[in-house]
Amino acid sequence: METQPTVLYEPDGKAARRAASVCAFAAVLAVAIPYALTFAFSFLRLRLFPDLRLSDSAQMLLTTAMADLIAMPLVWLLLLRRVPAGGAAQDGATRTPLSLKKLAFYFPCIFLLMYGGAVLGRLIGALLGRGLADVVDDVMRSVDPWATLLCAVIVGPIAEELFFRKAMIDRLSGFRPTDAIVFTALLFALSHGNLMQFLYAFPVGVLFGIIYCRTRNVGYTIVLHVLMNAVGGLVPQLLTPLEEAVAAGTAGAFGRTILSLYGIAVFAVCGIGLVILIRHRREFLPIPSTNMRSRKELYLNAGWIVAGTLLIGLAVLSEILL
Repeated sequence: METQPTVLYEPDGKAARRAASVCAFAAVLAVAIPYALTFAFSFLRLRLFPDLRLSDSAQMLLTTAMADLIAMPLVWLLLLRRVPAGGAAQDGATRTPLSLKKLAFYFPCIFLLMYGGAVLGRLIGALLGRGLADVVDDVMRSVDPWATLLCAVIVGPIAEELFFRKAMIDRLSGFRPTDAIVFTALLFALSHGNLMQFLYAFPVGVLFGIIYCRTRNVGYTIVLHVLMNAVGGLVPQLLTPLEEAVAAGTAGAFGRTILSLYGIAVFAVCGIGLVILIRHRREFLPIPSTNMRSRKELYLNAGWIVAGTLLIGLAVLSEILL
């Protein structure tokens, strides 16, 4: 029996612009729906159970459920899946099976960008004479480690990678891969709602996009995102009591040694990441493409104009209020 050749979806200019607009609106809704649900829940709680008080960990679980388990799947069902996906076929990309060697190759680079963005945020805060609002640090200090593990290390990375990498990049196949990567990284970073997270979420989002486009396997970015949040969020949270003991002079030699080894490990992994980025820079250069479509269609559309205005405004507002 003769097999039929695969017909690739190649959107025209109008369809490509619509796909970009839909992706931008999707990012806005993924942020707006949890806010609306939180407001509705708070209103009902005050009306029906005025004496009920949620712990910070329970609040984190509730927020994660609203954002990652309700909002993102709902937006995908109602909006994103209506846009045809070009997917793995564009530019001759093929799916790469998960490889421990590849994960070990990419992780130091992700680690470097994460810590580099955080350090840049600290420098900007110092130059401004006031620290930037660090929402992640505030949350990590108030919740239990098990809540961090479940929400920030497991559920969050899986939902975000499926939403921002798999769903969005596949639907932006009408554009050059590099343009699609930068566009989705901007949406990913801005959706965090504050400048501190934007400074590392954007470069990390770009690298995640490159990895996804080169491997066409979202499993890579999910695993790397899980590791990034575990090392960048959960481990420092677990070490906080030890840091406080060292600062108070009540920690023993073993505690001080643990913190010293952790600091050395951070610098070592960042150094390895820098070496990899320099020596293997071709792996991270713009992905070749024969697509000549202008990137203007990515940004000159209703979705991006609304998303850019609202999400940037949210980040500025959080910086003022927090």
